[in-house]
Amino acid sequence: MYETEIHALSALEPAASLIAQITEWRRPGEYRFKADFPAEYKQWVRTANTLRKSKDRDFRDYGQYMRRFSDVITELDELPKDSRKFRRKMAEFGRIVDQGLKVHAKLNERVEVENGI
Repeated sequence: MYETEIHALSALEPAASLIAQITEWRRPGEYRFKADFPAEYKQWVRTANTLRKSKDRDFRDYGQYMRRFSDVITELDELPKDSRKFRRKMAEFGRIVDQGLKVHAKLNERVEVENGI
């Protein structure tokens, strides 16, 4: 495993917990992750960019999905909820979550659970 990627994922835990709560308790289009939690948003993007630069394909894929996830929820906040674009963006959001979970599961198979990682 790569130390940089493991360290980045360890630092991501507070932002990941927050994003889980936001997506669970707020309605689509009202996530406001970037606006309401700028420090956590920056950590999320920083981790995604670190992973996207990895030599390991699984980490790169995970970083790519993390970045697409944050971009889509930010775009959802800006779209009118009764528009066709909003519905399309919600469908894209679902696909990104599904693909990201698959990559996450693949990484979990490889990474030994240690210190909360």
